[in-house]
Amino acid sequence: MENLIGAFVFLTVGGGFLYAGFYLRNSNRRIQTSGIKTKAKIIDFVEERNKDADGFSKVYHFPIVRFTDKNGIETTQKLDSSTNPKRINQPIEIIYLKKDNEYEIMINSDFWKTYFPVIFIFGGFLFFGIGILWLLKKV
Repeated sequence: MENLIGAFVFLTVGGGFLYAGFYLRNSNRRIQTSGIKTKAKIIDFVEERNKDADGFSKVYHFPIVRFTDKNGIETTQKLDSSTNPKRINQPIEIIYLKKDNEYEIMINSDFWKTYFPVIFIFGGFLFFGIGILWLLKKV
């Protein structure tokens, strides 16, 4: 049984990556399909530091953007995705989807729309495949 723990770890991690990848892909498609493209201006950055299990910390910079929606309402919101360092007052293209009084915003770039979810999906299939091969080898 101890020999199968590694296989189950790979299967679990692979399943988690697959779930995250498909969730991101579907969310991005929903925002792209129903959302509205506009320009936003980066007005500030929020610096957040995260520590991993080994105690190493990494700093992420999340942009705070300001944009005007289709109803003429000016909105300021922190993006959920850390970006390459860009300058304050630099315009970026976003796609937003208003849900009740909140906005779902994504940066209108190929990386965030396509490649980011595909990285998770590819990693999920890789880990899941290793787990399956491990199980087949031990059984």
